[in-house]
Amino acid sequence: MTLNWKTCWIVLALALGVGKSFATDLRWQSDEEKRKVDKILLEVDRVLAAGPYKDDWESLKGYPIPEWFRDAKFGIFIHWGLYSVPGFANEWYSRNMYEKDSNESKHHIATYGPQDKFGYKDFIPLLKADRFKPEAWAALFQEAGARYVVPVAEHHDGFQMYDSDLSRWNAKKKGPGRDLLGEQAKAYPKHDLIFATSSHRAEHWWFMGGGRKFASDVTDPRYADFYGPAMIDDSSPDEEYLRNWLARSCELVDKYRPRLFYFDWWVGEREVFRPYLKKFAAYYYNRSQEWGQGVVLITKDKAYVPGTSVMDMEKGGLPSINPRAWQTDTTISWKSWAHLKEDSLKDTPLILRTMMDAVSKNGNLLLDVGPGPDGVIPEGQQKVLREVGVWLKANGEAIYGTRPWVKFGEGPTQTKVGKFSETEVKYTAEDLRFTRKGSFLYVMTMMPPKGPVTVRSLKEGAFPDLQVVKAWSLGNGKELAFKRLPKGLVLPAPKGDSPAVFKVQLEGSAPGETTLTREGFSFTTSFEVQNYGNEGLPRQARLMVGQTRVETKRIQVPALSSERVELTFKAPRAGVFHYSLLVGKPGWKGKKFKGGRAALPTIDLSGEWSFHKGDGKGWEKPGLDEKDWQKVTLPASWESHSQYGEDNVFGWYRKKVVFPLDWTGRKLILPIGKVDDADELYVNGVKVGSTGSFPPKFEGFWDKARAYEVPAKLIHFGGENTLAVRVFDAWGGGGIYDGPMGPVEVK
Repeated sequence: MTLNWKTCWIVLALALGVGKSFATDLRWQSDEEKRKVDKILLEVDRVLAAGPYKDDWESLKGYPIPEWFRDAKFGIFIHWGLYSVPGFANEWYSRNMYEKDSNESKHHIATYGPQDKFGYKDFIPLLKADRFKPEAWAALFQEAGARYVVPVAEHHDGFQMYDSDLSRWNAKKKGPGRDLLGEQAKAYPKHDLIFATSSHRAEHWWFMGGGRKFASDVTDPRYADFYGPAMIDDSSPDEEYLRNWLARSCELVDKYRPRLFYFDWWVGEREVFRPYLKKFAAYYYNRSQEWGQGVVLITKDKAYVPGTSVMDMEKGGLPSINPRAWQTDTTISWKSWAHLKEDSLKDTPLILRTMMDAVSKNGNLLLDVGPGPDGVIPEGQQKVLREVGVWLKANGEAIYGTRPWVKFGEGPTQTKVGKFSETEVKYTAEDLRFTRKGSFLYVMTMMPPKGPVTVRSLKEGAFPDLQVVKAWSLGNGKELAFKRLPKGLVLPAPKGDSPAVFKVQLEGSAPGETTLTREGFSFTTSFEVQNYGNEGLPRQARLMVGQTRVETKRIQVPALSSERVELTFKAPRAGVFHYSLLVGKPGWKGKKFKGGRAALPTIDLSGEWSFHKGDGKGWEKPGLDEKDWQKVTLPASWESHSQYGEDNVFGWYRKKVVFPLDWTGRKLILPIGKVDDADELYVNGVKVGSTGSFPPKFEGFWDKARAYEVPAKLIHFGGENTLAVRVFDAWGGGGIYDGPMGPVEVK
């Protein structure tokens, strides 16, 4: 057998376990493509130099969220790509088919043959899209009541569903021979739908790396520009890849002018993305100024500084009203974001409850569908979409164009919050969600009511300056006879098997939910005063700390609108301070509507810590010699602060903190952020809490924020305290990678 040089390289690479990246002969980007990238990025620099938005966080914080997004409330997400052809497991088929012994790999070999004979690229001719009709999709989404549509332009697999100048691996040049994204961009506006898009390109850096660990087509030089870089771990991308990523993102902006652009999670996992993320946002926002159209940048986790983009909460929710608009995205399928040959779908009431909960908390719902490789959305998914549309046609007034009421809802059921917290919650007839518009409050039942609905938040005397004028059943427009009793506002419920919606006309004003921010020895409370009348209202807001009047402000609340109030307390010393808020008419003493307490000074645990790789005896104890420990800044993954990229490893963090003498005798709640994957916290050498478990019975909770209660007897108040965190990482990122790490709470 005669071996050419390329075959020899592959054999040698496999024998050595393959290096960190493709050799020069297996370049994933040609010189011609590099020149095109350079040309695009020159234009990016020109736009940044000329436009109002610069690539720095302070400049980007000035970009307002457009009202169209806040009004839209409901969008459609579309995962459609090569992974739709096998229709097995989920949209990560392209990665997992190259993970030996995985279910996808076994299925692939049994169905299509070994990966060196039939690789992922061989699905391209099978993505025919021969029945794809963008106008039919647009009509369906319009019927469903959606206001914007977000097709995935490029998933982690690296196959572009659009006509790109930066790669030959796209739907226009191969497979369908059509610009599938471009056709949608033209169709949706005809049906009053805003066109948006999503790029998941960042993850491609490592997504196909499993195929380099055994004989597969991933190691074939002919396909390096498709599968590469195919890193065998999720290390930080190099400059060449980052420039290409930015160019691809900006190419999408210029070719298709999406009004919303969505990035998946991994752009926030590596610090090296930060400069490029800022450049993209500034470029996108500047382009929007040229177009005269407001755009929205959707991101997850810590990719962007708060206030510079819109937060997305994947398959999860928030505990209360968020001051800034946000979005949750979830699937119509229980199993996958993409088409499956054997699927299980969520029912319509569950999706409606998800929507109502998000909207009541100032959020939007982005609902994902998975078309088949022929371009047809499965009938079961179409049925659910149409049922959602029927409900929205009757009740959409309570959804579209609304804003949060003074509280998001009421009822006994506690929903899970945070990413990937989605579950089928067992709501009761007492669980309600609220929205408002002008002088109207909308009351939505999370379950079909079986009798009169009692709104306890509107009981007699709940708000001294608020009257209930009229009430209607929104679905049929029928005016209702209501009773306002000491137990609540009682509304007769319409018959039916769907969540009911009531429209309640209010008169007067009410204060909204408060936020509390702390810095040093001061705290600030912020809240809205909502006016439901047709005339402006003078109002008075007051902050009391104990029995002392701290600050009083007079405000004028515009008709059918709201006014935000901020009141600040500066503490003369450390301590735990009890405060109350009052709102009333000028000259009137007001009524307390909110009370609480705040510990000052503010202590935040982010910042400098000591870090050591590995696991050692006595590393939790005070007085440990830390001369060999590295100084790091948290939160940050240990890959970014210490280049610690191995899997199944331990690491330790230590920090010395002084808690005020004035806090003596009180329990503390120490927030140490999100830890990947399992951890234990020690205070002054004593273990006080843990999340997950270490091997041999490993269980990780990488996305759960930790907050541990510490008994007062363990704290040296007024003196130095040693915090030590032992962390185990199973795979991927590791360490204390995200907040919140403050403020420390006092019980």
